[in-house]
Amino acid sequence: MIFLMDENQNLNNGAPDLNEERVLFEWEAPERAYQKRNKDFWVTAVAILILVSVILFFINEFLLIMALISVLFMYYAMSTVAPGTVKYKLTNWGIYFGELRYSWSNLNKFWFKKELSNEMIYFGTNLKFPTAVAMVINEGDKEKLKGMVVKRIPLLNESPTFVDKLTKWFGEHLPLEDRNKDKKG
Repeated sequence: MIFLMDENQNLNNGAPDLNEERVLFEWEAPERAYQKRNKDFWVTAVAILILVSVILFFINEFLLIMALISVLFMYYAMSTVAPGTVKYKLTNWGIYFGELRYSWSNLNKFWFKKELSNEMIYFGTNLKFPTAVAMVINEGDKEKLKGMVVKRIPLLNESPTFVDKLTKWFGEHLPLEDRNKDKKG
């Protein structure tokens, strides 16, 4: 039996074609979290680095001193060079970070996090690399994105990693810059 179908006829009787990718939500934002740091932050960071380096010098940890200097330099470079803009998309097939696509089957959880001065959405992956995909979002779009993504993967209330929890604790208890200065000005 041969079944011929007109181009305008739909096999699903009007239902949307599941093989066709549809964009659910699309936005443009910086490709990473970014916040310009002031002079007080850098003076404090360098002072802490010098104190830690002196202690490490006395226990002959020269490679660790160089690694700490390298990390501070990398952080300085990333906080002085503004990130480029990238297009993000949520589709029925997955998420797009620029031209990179991660299918829903490779994503296992998501959560929101405020990083520097940006609102972020993180997607945990089943992949060896990257283990998580971070996207900068507009704060006004948070609930809309949450409603779309929670239908496909579970939402976590906070970041699941120990490093994120440790960083949050240090940020709250050992601030490197005066937070009241931003509120006054």
